[in-house]
Parts: sequence; structure tokens; C-alpha cells
Amino acid sequence: MNPLSAGVIMLSLLDEDVDKKTIQETAFKNSKAVFIAMIVTFLLGTYIFSFFGISPNSLQVFGGLILLFMGFNMVQGFDKKVNHTSKEHSAANKVEDISIVPLAIPIIVGPGLASTLISIRGEQTEILSYVATGIAILICSLANFFILRRMPYIKRKLGINGLKVMNRLMGLVVGALAAQMIMSGISELYKIYF
Repeated sequence: MNPLSAGVIMLSLLDEDVDKKTIQETAFKNSKAVFIAMIVTFLLGTYIFSFFGISPNSLQVFGGLILLFMGFNMVQGFDKKVNHTSKEHSAANKVEDISIVPLAIPIIVGPGLASTLISIRGEQTEILSYVATGIAILICSLANFFILRRMPYIKRKLGINGLKVMNRLMGLVVGALAAQMIMSGISELYKIYF
């Protein structure tokens, strides 16, 4: 998740003179949609891929590659090209409520986050792990809400350059997570096939 980048996109999709109440409503609806999408992806994503005969380890490698490209783009300072197109951006400008589409899905809960959740689900074996992941999803959704709600203030204080620096630092974290996912997935696939 990268709520800072999503917050910048949110502000670009909303009117310049938007009031605080509209931003709070958008942040609340968005965070609720993000929470539901993350829970559904976490609980059902593995079954969907199993139906198609795709192993969790293969998904872990592919998801790691997606995250690696996203992290690389973030560190280089490129815009998020993976999660939304210019057509979706212009369609969002015509629609009043942007909190669910495109802001929650596919900007926040995009392929990188979805594959990460499914990979985490594939590694879970105990009920306590499910509870811990559910709590982590709730915490991430709450953090998303508070960041989006305070985005005008954050943008004013950090400025455009500060947001770019934060985005690049997040890119390092995403890239490191991606490398770990790829190596873990390849290691498990090697044990199965060789």
C-alpha cells in the first residue's frame, strides 16, 4: 500500500476548492472499500488461483516481480503506470465519487498488493496467523484513512519534493519485499520440482 501516492492522486481527482468534509467522506469510503477488498483477496484469492491450477509459490514469484517493477519505478521517481490508465483517470474526473473506483481499486488495491496478500495467505497455517493478518489489514486500512484525510495538510507541509522523497523511500521497502518474495517462491518451487 502507498497511501501517500494515492492521496496525491485523490487530490488531483477532486476539485481544487473541495471542502474538508468531502475529503473526509472520500477517505472514509475509500478506506472501507480497501479493507473489504483486502480481506476478500486475502481469504479467497488462493482458492481462485487454485481453481486455475496456479500454485501459491508461482504466484509469489510473479507477485514479487510485479512489486519489484513497482519498487523500481517508485525509486526512479516514475508515476504509477501499473495501477491505472489515463482513460480511468479521465473517467474518474467525470464521476462524482472516486473513493472506490479508481482510488481503492485499482490504485491502492492493485496487482502488487493483491499478490502480496495471496502470497501471505499461502504461508498461513494457524488460526492465530489469520487473526494477526486480519489485524494488520485493519491497521493498514486505518492508517490509509488517516493519511488520506490529512492529505491536504501533508501535501502543504511536505511539498511536492517531500512527497517524492517519501515515495522513493517507500520504493526501497517495496523492492526489498519483492526480492524476498521472489527468492522465497523460487526456493519453494525448486524443492517441489527438483
